[in-house]
Amino acid sequence: MEIGGDFCFADIRCANGEPSYQKVLDGLSKGRPVSMLASGRTAYLNAWLNLKKGGSLVRRALLPSYLCYSMLSPFHRMGVETEHYRVFSDLSVDTDDLMEKAFDDIQGTLVVTLNYFGFPDSVDLLSALAEIRRRGGAVVYDATHSALCERPWPHTTFEPNLCIMSLRKSLPVVDGAVCVWLDGSEPAFCSNEAQLSGFHSARALAMMMKSAYVADGFGNRRDYVLLFAQAEAALDSSFSASAAMSPVSRSILKRVGIEEIRRVRRRNFRRLLEELATCGGVHALISELPEDAVPLGFPVVVEDRDLLWRHLEHYGIHADIHWELPPEVPEEEYPESAWLARRILTLPCDQRYSEEDMARMARVLKEYRP
Repeated sequence: MEIGGDFCFADIRCANGEPSYQKVLDGLSKGRPVSMLASGRTAYLNAWLNLKKGGSLVRRALLPSYLCYSMLSPFHRMGVETEHYRVFSDLSVDTDDLMEKAFDDIQGTLVVTLNYFGFPDSVDLLSALAEIRRRGGAVVYDATHSALCERPWPHTTFEPNLCIMSLRKSLPVVDGAVCVWLDGSEPAFCSNEAQLSGFHSARALAMMMKSAYVADGFGNRRDYVLLFAQAEAALDSSFSASAAMSPVSRSILKRVGIEEIRRVRRRNFRRLLEELATCGGVHALISELPEDAVPLGFPVVVEDRDLLWRHLEHYGIHADIHWELPPEVPEEEYPESAWLARRILTLPCDQRYSEEDMARMARVLKEYRP
């Protein structure tokens, strides 16, 4: 049995009496406009255009120094000036650097903040974001990693302008992102029309082929891995600002239960914490599990990261790298983020797997010798 990799249709677990993801989202966003869009890239394009149409003076985007390229690409497509604020190697934000850069042009700045791995934000960061909002700055909260938490955005009196959640990282959907307008703004630029493309076709076929492989042993891994890669390439080259979430993904969100997903992810994270406490050379980046956290995965830091990644692949364990830094983030200016990017590896601990699977993964890690 393989562990990790993209979700497939075999991973859909019906709610069976517990609340569905869509029902929970409806409750969270009650009274607030919500856009159901095709991807995180679409959501960023859509957010920027709606802020501009709503009269915002934003001219530049201020993003964390530790991020993936897909957060930058929508701004590049629109020709928006981007700048970065410092994120340290433990994923904490240099709030002094954030505020200094934001206040340099507060009315013209959109600050993007990213929740890392589904864990609560620091009090210092929330205070800084509240002050940015108070002075008239715009804030987008990317809750992609915390999309499964009871409340994906911060639990404070301060609220960002909007919250963006890409759902493919956490749920077995073909496509999908959610944009919740927390400030109550009604988006002027939106669409209810799904624009099905090569991305959707490749993703759906890959998910079907992986389902046949993991459930019944038909086919081979190479074919669906290639299709998933082709889907990502298609999305990189052709995402629009108004494409809606596909009907297939909307249907899945109405059926997949959320409570069991939360419980299993937390249980598996705890098991890995216990198993890896004695694993020399592999260190948990996050060493405790707060009550309100629902982990995206189990991030570790290790020297010779790529060697460990290949070791795990040999045993059918597909860990993720979150992330290789984009070239737009210079290493000499952000050495802490660069240090982490060379060493981080995210072990899967999601709802597909048992505690025995976590123990098996830990045994493979403990056997590793660089």
